[in-house]
Amino acid sequence: MAAQLPPLDLHAHINPKARPADLERLGAVVFAATRSLDEFEYVRNRRDQVTVWGVGCHPRVAQAQHGFDEDWFGSMLGSTAFVSEIGLDGRSKVSLEKQERVFASILKELQGAPRVASVHSAGSADRVLETLTHTPVKGAVLHWWRGDEAQTKRAIELGCWFSVNAAGLKHPRDVALIPLDRIFTETDHPSGDRASTLPRQPGSVGDVEQALARIYGIDTWAAREQVWANLAGLVDGTNVEELLPTAVRRMIAFARTNGASG
Repeated sequence: MAAQLPPLDLHAHINPKARPADLERLGAVVFAATRSLDEFEYVRNRRDQVTVWGVGCHPRVAQAQHGFDEDWFGSMLGSTAFVSEIGLDGRSKVSLEKQERVFASILKELQGAPRVASVHSAGSADRVLETLTHTPVKGAVLHWWRGDEAQTKRAIELGCWFSVNAAGLKHPRDVALIPLDRIFTETDHPSGDRASTLPRQPGSVGDVEQALARIYGIDTWAAREQVWANLAGLVDGTNVEELLPTAVRRMIAFARTNGASG
């Protein structure tokens, strides 16, 4: 089955001016994270075939944080199945109190309109989990997760999913704590793929698939099958299928019908 499915990159940053044809040539399905409402406004009317653009408010981008507007954000949710990049960052120049207000406001909107939501938690894993505890949502994906064993267990209990990249796989024992049916591949291009041995571009997750295969004792094709089966489950759980590009919906339907062998 995996040979009939392309690589899946659940978190990458792409120039909003990139041409759809160039993104199709990547040969992958890419969930593209924007850093601000302004950036998403630029792409919200695009109709890419294999790229899913997310509306984001990056915790390290001061302009995005201070310019966040809950009503504007809410009005954008009807345009996308994906919310990214959101969350908290312990190294941001924006105060954690401000970040938490923005993050909680976003989660409040997502309680009424669930989406696939890629969550940043660098240096703030406990506070992200606290916020998710107080304002629980469906579809939270902890991207580039670096929590310890207790934090990972708590995240699993909260129903979170996880996406990992080449940089995160430097810690395979931590990745092994994540259930195989809760995991996704990502690049976090251009940051998370700096350690990649493959061409550094969105969608280039082959080394991540190989590492997951080693960690979980499956073959590489089974790893790809599994992340697609996981995406089908995530999409079903958030009820966002109608917001995805037609080509991506067909791939998910194929994954759902055939299941994962791993």
